[in-house]
Formats: sequence, C-alpha cells, structure tokens
Amino acid sequence: MKNVLTALLCGAMMTGTATAQTGAGGLGGLLGGALPNVASASAGNAAGLLGYCIKNNVLGGNGAASVLGKLTGKQGVAASPGFEAGKQGELQTGDTALSLDSLKGRVKTQVCSMVLKRAQSFL
Repeated sequence: MKNVLTALLCGAMMTGTATAQTGAGGLGGLLGGALPNVASASAGNAAGLLGYCIKNNVLGGNGAASVLGKLTGKQGVAASPGFEAGKQGELQTGDTALSLDSLKGRVKTQVCSMVLKRAQSFL
C-alpha cells in the first residue's frame, strides 16, 4: 500500500497537480485523502517525527528543536511506542502508517512542517 501511495504522489507531483493543504489535516486532502492525516498523530509520534525531520535536515532552526525539547519533556511522550516509530520516520495514524523516507523534496518538507505544527499543538 505504501508503494502505491508513493507512486501516486510522485506522479501527481511530476504533473504539478498536487498541492498540499497547510491546515490541521495537512496532506489528508491530497489524492482524495489517500495519505494519512498528520492531525491524527499522537504526541509521541509527532515528537519522534519532529526529531526525524531535524536529524535529516528537513527542518532546521532553534524553533523546531525547542518544540522537540518541550514535547519530549512531557511525561510519557519519549517512552511511547509512537515516539520510536516517529524517530524512524514513520507517521502513525491509527491503522495507517507512512514512511517519510518514501517522500521526497517539497512534499517531505511540507509533511515535516505539518508535524511541527502538530507537535506545537501538544504544548
């Protein structure tokens, strides 16, 4: 399923027809809702993903690092299973998961920006 979603997303990006939404739902509206909704990520998963985005130089600056530090300082966040999955680049939303490793360029940057917003919402 992940490979199909990645192929669809890449094809849409190449034709210039895909645009990411910047609201709370994020990329959930892309391709008829085929991608997981960042707004459904848990605090632990959002924190882990934020760490992934910083580590992989998708997000930079002190703002993202500050949010990560504050969020991982909250009780139970860093110990959650979602945190470990997020550190590996896996966005978990209920029954659906998406590896950020499968995303490239602008789409990956947009997902990481939405993860930052999601992480901020837990503070």
